[in-house]
Amino acid sequence: MKVLIVSDIHANWVALRAVLDAELDRDEIVCLGDLFNFGPQPLECVSWAEESSNSAIFVQGNHDYAVGLDADPRCSTFYAKLAAGTQKFTEKLLSTESKRFLAELKPSAFFHLGESSCFCCHATPKDRLYGFIPPSAAPALWESEVTLVQNPNFLFCGHTHLPLKRQIGRTLIVNPGSVGLPNDADPRASYAIWEDGHVTLRRVAYNVEEVIQAFSGLELEPQIEESLCKILRTGGHSSPATEATQG
Repeated sequence: MKVLIVSDIHANWVALRAVLDAELDRDEIVCLGDLFNFGPQPLECVSWAEESSNSAIFVQGNHDYAVGLDADPRCSTFYAKLAAGTQKFTEKLLSTESKRFLAELKPSAFFHLGESSCFCCHATPKDRLYGFIPPSAAPALWESEVTLVQNPNFLFCGHTHLPLKRQIGRTLIVNPGSVGLPNDADPRASYAIWEDGHVTLRRVAYNVEEVIQAFSGLELEPQIEESLCKILRTGGHSSPATEATQG
């Protein structure tokens, strides 16, 4: 059994399409949230999610919550302006039904893959929309998180835009990184594969310039568009480095 695990797509349909095409032999998909904000292709991403919702697991990210309910995604300072600018046009484009779909997504899910118990959420078990634990965090921080959800075999979470595999007791914590807006100095789309109990972190290159061209005509502030294009081209390494860079 092969499961594709994606997170933090951020309205980057070109990157998501590249990931889907790279793993055509997948059996299932788990999406850890944040379909929207920052990117120029929200309609393509919500259409994919709505069409896939009966055959995949989707949980709500802070940006999905924000777009669905016209709320603040509570980003870090650097990304707050970028999110606000793109959220304005995203909310105008989405239908009432699509916003309802986002608003009604659950913040977490328990499920099984074979005989393995799994828990997934966008951020952390304690704060499922906004919690931020960097890869360098002390083991004690993760121990309390996995204990809260009864020490599953696998804990899948996103939000940081930083890929991670870390064993805490019997639980393997997996962050697939970001499909649409990586923040680890590698601009390729990042994702994970669970296959028969084993997890691999993977990357796939995509046409970044096609995404950048899609910003044309969106009427974003030039500074916002310039910042987003720079992040897409560099993988985020030239943006201000803080522990909660995305939110």
